[in-house]
Amino acid sequence: MMKQVALSDWKAIKYFHLRILLIPVISLTAGIISALLVVPVNVFMFLFFSINTFAVEEKCDLNRLYLTLPVSRSSIVGGRYALSICMGLAGLITGIPLAVFADRFSLSHYYGPSGWFLPVVTISYLLFSVFNLCMFPILFRLGYTKGKFWGMCVPLALFAGLYCAWVIISSLPGNEYLLFNALKYASENMLLVNGSIILAATLILLFSFLLSKKLYSDREF
Repeated sequence: MMKQVALSDWKAIKYFHLRILLIPVISLTAGIISALLVVPVNVFMFLFFSINTFAVEEKCDLNRLYLTLPVSRSSIVGGRYALSICMGLAGLITGIPLAVFADRFSLSHYYGPSGWFLPVVTISYLLFSVFNLCMFPILFRLGYTKGKFWGMCVPLALFAGLYCAWVIISSLPGNEYLLFNALKYASENMLLVNGSIILAATLILLFSFLLSKKLYSDREF
C-alpha cells in the first residue's frame, strides 16, 4: 500500500516535475565554492522538492480523499517517506557525477583519493535524515500552510548555519588542514566512521518516521 501512496504522491506533483531540472543548476552553483558541497546540496534540494507533496495535498484536500479510501494513516506517512527516500537516493546518485564535474571549475579543488569521498556521501545521508526530522513531522502535524515556515525556513537556516560554522572553525589558526585530517582519518577508519554515520542517520530517519506517524494519527481533519 505504501508503494501505491508514494506513486500517487509522485503523480500528484507532476506539475512540479520539470523543476527537478533546476536542482543540478543549484548544486553546481554551490560547487563553485567547493566540489565537496555538491552532494549534500543536491541531496538537500531533492528532499526539499519532495515536500511539494504537502503543498498539493493541502491545495487539493487530498487528506480527506485518502481517508475515504481503504488506506491507513500509517500507509500515507510511509508512502510519503518512501518518496522522500527515493528523492534522497536520486540526490546521492546524481550528486556524485555533478561533484566530479564541478571540481573542474571549483574555487577549492578536491585533490584527495576517491576513497576519501565516501564520508561526504554518508554525511550527506546524515544531513538528509536530520533535515527530514526538521521538516516532515511538522508538516504532517500542521499541514503545509501552517508548517511551511518551520518546516522549510528552519532547515534552510540550519543548513546555512552549519556551513558558516564549518567555515569559521576551519579558518581558525591551526585548523587549516582540518578537512584534510578528517578525511584522512575517515579513510583509515572506513568501517568505524562511515558505519557510525550510517547507523546514526538511519536511527534519526526512523525516529522521524515514527514521530510523523504519531503526529499524523492524532491530527484532526
